[in-house]
Amino acid sequence: MTAITIKDFAYGNPVTVSPGATVTVTNQDSAAHTVTADQGQAFDAKVKGDGGTATFTAPTQPGTYAFHCTYHPNMHGTLTVK
Repeated sequence: MTAITIKDFAYGNPVTVSPGATVTVTNQDSAAHTVTADQGQAFDAKVKGDGGTATFTAPTQPGTYAFHCTYHPNMHGTLTVK
């Protein structure tokens, strides 16, 4: 299982996944967040605060996908698919 943990308004270390893998997002902040691809519609997961979780399917096309939180534009992360 591949996981992204949101804590202190940050996504943590960049994550590398296999094409089409299921990615689990856990939010340890009290505020809600999203994991939204910067380009196109590759993925968009909304995660409730206080330990909320969500999952999304990684893109099937290998590459590096930058993402952000739509609620907090200063939050950025990277998902690598290979």
